[in-house]
Amino acid sequence: MTLAQVVYQLSTDSEFAARMRTDPEGALAEKGLQLSNEEKAFLAYGLRRSLHADGSPVSIQEVASLYLGWR
Repeated sequence: MTLAQVVYQLSTDSEFAARMRTDPEGALAEKGLQLSNEEKAFLAYGLRRSLHADGSPVSIQEVASLYLGWR
């Protein structure tokens, strides 16, 4: 459930989302959240992939839907 909590925080808290892009370990620690290495790698991939091939931004909701399919 923790990865779902992180995705929720990303979609509702812009400061947390910005911090996750620059200091994910610190952002998670501040919220008292822990992720496995696999979950961190998945999120890092989603956060790095900021644009679609057509140049439109990838939304946090799309990252969340990737998570639901990944589970």
